[in-house]
Amino acid sequence: MDYIECLFISAAQEPRESPLERNLIHSVESALAHVERRLSQGLSRWLVVAVNDQPGLDQLDEPNFCVAHFLEQVSARWARNQVMLIADVGLSPYLASGHSVVLKEGLVDLEASYQAAIRLALRFADAGAHYVAPCLSLPDQTSRLAAALRSRDLVCGLMPYSTKFSSSLYGPYRSTVGSSLGLARKSYQFDFSDAEMALHQMDEDFRQGAEIAIVKPALPYLDVLQDACRRSRRPVAVYHVSGEYAMAMAAAKTGLLDPQAYFSEIHAAFARCGARYVIGYAADNFLHHVSD
Repeated sequence: MDYIECLFISAAQEPRESPLERNLIHSVESALAHVERRLSQGLSRWLVVAVNDQPGLDQLDEPNFCVAHFLEQVSARWARNQVMLIADVGLSPYLASGHSVVLKEGLVDLEASYQAAIRLALRFADAGAHYVAPCLSLPDQTSRLAAALRSRDLVCGLMPYSTKFSSSLYGPYRSTVGSSLGLARKSYQFDFSDAEMALHQMDEDFRQGAEIAIVKPALPYLDVLQDACRRSRRPVAVYHVSGEYAMAMAAAKTGLLDPQAYFSEIHAAFARCGARYVIGYAADNFLHHVSD
């Protein structure tokens, strides 16, 4: 099992603290330095997420748009087989509503949502992303992005958030990217009591062209993760999300648990389920365990 570190990037000139302990909101330059350090430690995979002080999709057209600029710089400095860059195709950092889809009169505007995601995916693929990770929680997100990438002859894989449940555990992430939703649940995400529907979407995503699928969150859905890994011949990643990470770090501060022992235990659980990758915020703990 390999680790994919979530990497937050903004247009600011200097890095700053995030609500997630030990995880910065990077500038492009500090993110590049971080990648260099991680490569020396043995980590080479990142999920890249934008943090925007001023939401808006128009920034995609700017030549120095932070995420695209970072992807271009990594591609210029390291060979493609030395790193794995996954660009998050979520709309929440770009929309004032904080939602992952475009809403019109309170309803999901499917076509507008797909077109916005396509704009992101094409920009990131052009900049050198190895994969784009759509997280609209819409049924045709994978096929629509696959068709758009093919139309431009772009070599970029698809890694959708296939089983993304409506969860109370996304709060620290939303605070980091500046989403206005806070702890609000999203009605278009999967009901946490309906595992079969989520697994059906994973099957559909693979049929539509996905190379890797993501189960999100992690610990309350280990049964889903195990089922996903058993029914799929393609790799499955599990996302240990911000709320899960933040709770562990808060407990560690009070002395209620040892964070290294805790993260080693849960990473072992993900591996037992069959996960090929774990996405998260605890790369230091993962690397420490691997090096022991």
